[in-house]
Amino acid sequence: MKRQFVKITQHIAALMLGVLLILSPVAQAADNTGIGDVAGDGAALGDSNIFQLFSSGALTLVKTAFLTADQTPLTSGDTVPFGTSVDFMIYVNNKSDLTVADVTIEDVLDALFLYGPADNIRVDNATAECALAACTAVEELAIYNAARVVGSGTDAVSGADSVSFAGVTVNVGNDNVGNAQQDAAANSVLAVVFTVTVQ
Repeated sequence: MKRQFVKITQHIAALMLGVLLILSPVAQAADNTGIGDVAGDGAALGDSNIFQLFSSGALTLVKTAFLTADQTPLTSGDTVPFGTSVDFMIYVNNKSDLTVADVTIEDVLDALFLYGPADNIRVDNATAECALAACTAVEELAIYNAARVVGSGTDAVSGADSVSFAGVTVNVGNDNVGNAQQDAAANSVLAVVFTVTVQ
């Protein structure tokens, strides 16, 4: 029983790791900087999933998770049973007045998560920016609810849409694979939502 509990805990601890954001060349005031911690561990800053991009904090990248069944937000340290369906949401809060062209987001799933069903990656860029660089829980839920109901792309790498899935990797944008270009509109949130199962 103890081993199973540890494994379940590992599932949820892995919820917040593994997102890479690539921007096309743009003028930056400073190098990208990670902020925050991982599960309360300040020494794990390199694995943090929250990044302030540009010294002004105009862009913020965050990865969150929700129970698929009832849209309950999950946080690091939560436990869920094996077989539970979880929606991951990765979003970029663009508080600048400029569209950021050619954004690429890559998420490599931990082996504890099984992607599926097929063709379930949804992208939404119609939600207005959050009031601050860090979105509140209420704002995140609104972003998630808007993104989860848009039409999904295919898992195939193609120029037909900006999303794809292969092996254990979710890709949005065309920097790593031959997807269509993905932009992040000014004063808006670019959100990516996809479903996995805890295994």
